[in-house]
Amino acid sequence: MPLATLSGKRKVAKRVKTDPIASVKSAKPVPKQHPWKVVHACELAREVLPLVEGQLAVGMRPFLLTPAGFGAAGAFQDKKNGESALPISLLHTWNHVRDWRKLLGESAAEISAEVIHAHSFAAGMAAVRASSGVVYQLRRTVEKLATEAGHCDENSWLARSFRVAEQFVLARASAVVVNNHAERLACLERGVRAETLFLIPDAVRSEFLESTPDRDWFESLTKGEGATVFFFIPGLPGTSIWEWRDAVLRWMRVLSVVRHEHADVRFVFVGDAQERAAIDEIALACNLMPGVKVVAPEMRDRAMATADVIICDREHSQKELALQTLARGRALLAADVEEHRDITADGRGCLWFRSGEVKDVAYRASFLAGNPDFRRALAVAGREHCLATRSAEVIGAQYDAVYRLAFSKRKGRDNSPPKTQLLPLQVGS
Repeated sequence: MPLATLSGKRKVAKRVKTDPIASVKSAKPVPKQHPWKVVHACELAREVLPLVEGQLAVGMRPFLLTPAGFGAAGAFQDKKNGESALPISLLHTWNHVRDWRKLLGESAAEISAEVIHAHSFAAGMAAVRASSGVVYQLRRTVEKLATEAGHCDENSWLARSFRVAEQFVLARASAVVVNNHAERLACLERGVRAETLFLIPDAVRSEFLESTPDRDWFESLTKGEGATVFFFIPGLPGTSIWEWRDAVLRWMRVLSVVRHEHADVRFVFVGDAQERAAIDEIALACNLMPGVKVVAPEMRDRAMATADVIICDREHSQKELALQTLARGRALLAADVEEHRDITADGRGCLWFRSGEVKDVAYRASFLAGNPDFRRALAVAGREHCLATRSAEVIGAQYDAVYRLAFSKRKGRDNSPPKTQLLPLQVGS
């Protein structure tokens, strides 16, 4: 299959020869939406502040309700880094639901807002039992959250009972929002009607869109030169030492093939002192030094903003590192897996490879190493894609249809916007 087909946008290579970060400045302005007065019921303010930012940009009037208090987003901005999440425990979840019913009542959120947008199971259960016209945001099912936290097995009676409870929330919510195709299919399997189910991805964080490369720093750190092509692998699987070493050896095989055609190439990994020593030992044994460099974990973001190509394999897909890569204006070489397709379905800004196949990823990495114009074209196309589909304003505007549907289902209301006013309270200190 031609590389142009796999990348999705090879034709843009002819029109871009400048630094990808400087080539794309902003997206088209998003039209103003109805000024919805929406209360976001969430456990942590920092989890919804990017969404709130986008909704404010398109003219909505979002407020936040958390266990710390109720108020406008600005009241939570300085407090977000001091927040701590409650540990997930199904045994105490019903107590948490009662806490949320009390929060909704004391804050007058139900009567002062046009829409309540619940971002957790406990908040959603409390909201649908106290109000109509509720939007429920599903990121992970409640039993999966508990299983991942190690509190119970997914097939235990406790997990099954909360699956039934979440089914009640899904059935009673006026609209359900998911962030990826896998959760959308899960909701459809649980009986959520397609017309009430919305797939809206998370907005990309503004700091990624605003990041700039620091080439001089990277060359000094890795002993590279102006013509050196830097490939960055942002993490290795860590479930076992054998899996980790196998992944390192696999990347050494890829590097060996690439350096056979392009000698001035660096593969940059991230790891602590112990991992750096192990990677250096393997690289020496494979006679691939100085083509390998390991940077400390605190340098990951800076390296991702600067490297010529970021390689995201299957193990990186859950961390949205591919999305960060596109937003930063870096060329992306990514495993063709569902999570990455959720970010760029047609491969815009990306060159796909088949995960686990050394020859396949080596062939594509070698192609990128020898084609700087194509790398820059991928970088620009990826950043344009993020601005057009994942900017805060674009994502915020997509909730207009969600809120219209939810508001139309509020009992005792007609479909026209109401005249009520929000009554914000002070956020607790």
